[in-house]
Amino acid sequence: MQFSQVIGQEELKKQLIQSAQNDKVSQAMLFLGPEGTGKLSMALAFAQYLNCENPGPEDSCGTCASCVKAKKLAHPDMFYTYPTVGARTLARSDIEKWRSFIAEDTYYTYPEWIAQLDNENKQGNITAEECNQIIRQHSLRHFEGKYKVQIIWGAEYLAKEGNRLLKLIEEPPANTVFILIAQAQEAILPTILSRTQLVKFSKLALEDITKQLQNQHQIESNDALRMAQIADGNWIEAKALIGQTANNYFEDFRQWLLFIIQQKSRPSLPFAQGLVNWTEQMGSSGRQNQKAFLQYALFFIREGLAAKNGLRSKLQPAEESVAIKMVDTITWEKMLKISQIINNLHYQIVRNANGKIAFLGASMKIKAL
Repeated sequence: MQFSQVIGQEELKKQLIQSAQNDKVSQAMLFLGPEGTGKLSMALAFAQYLNCENPGPEDSCGTCASCVKAKKLAHPDMFYTYPTVGARTLARSDIEKWRSFIAEDTYYTYPEWIAQLDNENKQGNITAEECNQIIRQHSLRHFEGKYKVQIIWGAEYLAKEGNRLLKLIEEPPANTVFILIAQAQEAILPTILSRTQLVKFSKLALEDITKQLQNQHQIESNDALRMAQIADGNWIEAKALIGQTANNYFEDFRQWLLFIIQQKSRPSLPFAQGLVNWTEQMGSSGRQNQKAFLQYALFFIREGLAAKNGLRSKLQPAEESVAIKMVDTITWEKMLKISQIINNLHYQIVRNANGKIAFLGASMKIKAL
């Protein structure tokens, strides 16, 4: 992968390229940041650049033997570790699935990878055997590249087994680079955190997502801007909105909360039936549509709270008017709690939960507020 394929993050690209050009590459780095910000993409691009035979001032050449092997994830001096399912499973056992998984795109979520392993309902981890395998493969000499690069995607899943790697990370062989990738700093072992250089990824800029939607997916400028606003700096979320722009999520969300509020203030069978019908309809609309709706709901609450506090929001006038009324009716503290419930519901949908049951359960939790 090349840096030109990584969305945004221009300053980080420059820093990494400069470190390679000046031979000041850190031997252990932790790429840390929110979901959908390109951490894995950047790690792959950097690994390819480090071993490129004809690196340019801004990117790898993309055509030399090393780049061709790196793009196929088949370079003998580049190693990949990721969560797997099973107490003794090694990453190399799933390497073909991994290659297939990121062949066309490198912006994915952890649940999507576990689903690729046909184990959506199981918890993945990086095993003790995998840590031992990492130690073994870095005890060998380089095959052909200038650097040996170890990418660990999902470093949060090392757990205590990561302590086996401490000595190797602290004192790796010459020209060996470790790139750990994670979202939650608090989930990383402190012993590992203290031995790595922190490389922080910020949310993608609005204009970067908008431009990518227009150029890569030929989406009209107004729709692309709207989708980028809802995605809130997350390219994975932006992708989920593609093809969903015709849906009226504003009316869907308004109707959902209206059923809940009316059922609470004026409990009756028609309102209860209306809520059940709504959840069944949404629960049957497909996972992509459900995810897009929930993204919009979080966007609506976030921007509604901003508008209520006198800040400039990204809502349309009709949306902003309703949002302010909702905050007045429900109170902003409860709106924040509602957003937490919706965020958890989004996670459940990503993990292939039953849509009808999940939406009805979330509705009852919101109703209880």
